[in-house]
Amino acid sequence: MASLSGQMPYSIHDKTLAAKKARILINALCDCAKAGVKPSAVTKKMLSGVSLYLECGTFMKENWKTCHRISDAAALVRASGDEDWKRKLTFEHARPLSVMYQMLLDERTTLTLERAAFIIGEYPPVLVTMEEEVRQTKLGFKHGGVPEQRYAEIPISGFSLRSDAATSR
Repeated sequence: MASLSGQMPYSIHDKTLAAKKARILINALCDCAKAGVKPSAVTKKMLSGVSLYLECGTFMKENWKTCHRISDAAALVRASGDEDWKRKLTFEHARPLSVMYQMLLDERTTLTLERAAFIIGEYPPVLVTMEEEVRQTKLGFKHGGVPEQRYAEIPISGFSLRSDAATSR
């Protein structure tokens, strides 16, 4: 498999402290998966942070005012001028964290740093409305499902669910 992490918006091979931190976290996730460690709040937090780093270059939530990975409805809420607009939106992982970790577990015998970075970064988070998140849950997509199926009823324009780096492979 070709290297993808070097093509992500933010590489795990950069010389920055953030890239080093991402490598450490991904290696720790690989070690956990190889040891058969069950998913936990800690592994999910690590996955979330690495996912944000690969897309945004930070381990904290992206600036919601400038986020380009946003559903059409969430973009309308953000542009509405409502002072309380942030309470009506949430970051949603296009590929749920539990699914990401299960993929790491499934590939644990051959898992590499590069492959783990690809799995984590292939479907970056999307900013959606709380109503869209509730609708996904009601449709059975709270903790699973193929991203394209999970987002079939959520209008999005201007970006692909898959990372631009993943679609260019």
